[in-house]
Amino acid sequence: MPRTTIRALAIVLLVGCGVSVAGAGTPDWLRILAQAPQKKYADDVEAVVLLDESETTVRDNGEIVTLARIAYRILRPEGRGVAQIELGFDDETKIKSLRGWSITAKGQEYEAKEKDAFERSKSSYEVFSDKKERVLVLPGAEVGTVVGFEYEHKRRPYVFQDIWGLDGALPVERSRYVLHVPSGWEYRADWINHAPRDPVVQNGTAIWELTDLPRIEREYNAPANQALAGALVVTFFADKVKSQTFKSWHEVGLFETQLTSGTREASPALQQKVQELAPATMPMFERMRALARFAQRDVRYAAIEIGIGGLRPHPAPEIFAHRYGDCKDKATVLMTMLAQIGVKSFYLPIHTKRGVLTEKTPPIESFNHAILAIQLPEASYPKVMPAVYEHPKLGRLLIFDPTNEFVPFGDLPHYEQDSYALLVTDNGGELIHLPISSPELNKINRTARVKLLPDGTLQGEIEEVHTGYTAMYAREFLQGESHSDRKKILEHFWGPTIGSFRVDSFELVNTDDIEKDFVIRYKFTSDHYAKNAGPLLLVRPHVVGEMAGSFDASKPRHYAYEFFAPFSRSERVEITLPEGYKVDELPNPARSAPSFAEYTSKTEDAGNVLKYSRDYKMRTTTVPLEKIDQLKRLFGEILVDEKSMAVLKRAN
Repeated sequence: MPRTTIRALAIVLLVGCGVSVAGAGTPDWLRILAQAPQKKYADDVEAVVLLDESETTVRDNGEIVTLARIAYRILRPEGRGVAQIELGFDDETKIKSLRGWSITAKGQEYEAKEKDAFERSKSSYEVFSDKKERVLVLPGAEVGTVVGFEYEHKRRPYVFQDIWGLDGALPVERSRYVLHVPSGWEYRADWINHAPRDPVVQNGTAIWELTDLPRIEREYNAPANQALAGALVVTFFADKVKSQTFKSWHEVGLFETQLTSGTREASPALQQKVQELAPATMPMFERMRALARFAQRDVRYAAIEIGIGGLRPHPAPEIFAHRYGDCKDKATVLMTMLAQIGVKSFYLPIHTKRGVLTEKTPPIESFNHAILAIQLPEASYPKVMPAVYEHPKLGRLLIFDPTNEFVPFGDLPHYEQDSYALLVTDNGGELIHLPISSPELNKINRTARVKLLPDGTLQGEIEEVHTGYTAMYAREFLQGESHSDRKKILEHFWGPTIGSFRVDSFELVNTDDIEKDFVIRYKFTSDHYAKNAGPLLLVRPHVVGEMAGSFDASKPRHYAYEFFAPFSRSERVEITLPEGYKVDELPNPARSAPSFAEYTSKTEDAGNVLKYSRDYKMRTTTVPLEKIDQLKRLFGEILVDEKSMAVLKRAN
């Protein structure tokens, strides 16, 4: 499992009850770091990691003990959060010691000991877990202060791996990993998002050291930080210790099979419910969909993760009886119910952040979610299903997420498309690349029929038809909101693009029926939409809905640009002109067609009606860095088109 993060960048309240001052206990290693010349960083860098050092010792009995030191220099007021450390632990991980020190720019020194720390649970209203964290806060956190922490923890992991993370959120001046393994042990080192480095070996001790690591830049629509951050994964092997180690994804699958063994026995009550929901008289696809809907809606999400329960699902009869469970529980109960109608399915552990797992990722237990791959019986189905994976041996597999209640059976949430997941069978596991939906399956079709008044006011109605992930997001965003709050949301969403925008009335269609398109219809008024210029009236044919993405034009781009999924957008606008006006000048049509997208628009004069139409299609989830200039040009041309004005003048 991934190492629990120990850094929090939120600003903290610096209350140092019991914290000693005068610096009597400040270690030399921190004083040396504080006295070193300060390096120059970009103006927006909030803090820098001066040292991140982990010394890991594997004991002959299989325990892993880590002594860690980490130090920061605060560069901006927003960086004061580094004066707080949060150490995660559970029943399998023990924190043996924790201390911290701070040295201000004026030379004042403070020390905080373990007795000054406090503990808190990491459970939430929907998760009960044995995972906790110990928190230590240092005083003196101001610009120029150097803070340092030293701690030791001991664990006996379920999976015999250790991960040396290379931070990422902040620049790192020096990062060091020291490894001691006993005689008769072996290890394998795999790198993620970093060029491989061989260790320096001294008397059997392996040492890796890296310096001047850049931070992960904050960029619009960049891949997830977890998909960009570097790490060293160290896997341990020893015949004398019985613990799980992975040499391949096949072995990770065997581990998952062991974890889930014996959890899918059906109870009489579960069998009776299957007969009720999916009788044999129904077509097979409808039976499968009915059971999937039950897992989505009737089994409430609530996680109870204590010890191995964080990895192993509860037995299906318990999940069914209680009607709650986490993602792996919902997958388990659905797998059990599908088996009652003769349909085989397979666990599919996955990470919900695209790019965390790739074809280059070493075998590692780094999943945070579980879904299913359902083996489709030989039959014809009613529509194209973007979530179908063609397996060379198992045939057609329908990838389905029982946790997301807004995604219909046959579709896949956008954040799981184009990702890698572990297909777990009785014979082991294999990493597979999940399918991507086509642009036509993720649509927003917008139709606007509006009237322009002589004073420039725009009135009319708009209909939006959402399909695919756009429907999922619309339903999820508006669920649980009152009618008045939904009205405010619509006004807030469109207001910045139109100005003086108010919704007069609206209706939502198919709010709960996820098998159908989600439709939003609303009537609106926008005062002073058109601009008077003497005898002329300037009107923007494009009314609502910005299609261009965002870029920070002041900085160079470092990473690929990610979209939720391929999509298509269409817009048809008819603006009835005020009496006595006619079109004098039309905007130029727009067309842009990079290799990964296409955008077209045109404005037409139809007598007393101004017609505007545009179509936009994105064919990929990710635009690589080498094509970013093409994407910038595309966005720029869309922005120009959206701001273009038609000129109206009074007819003689």
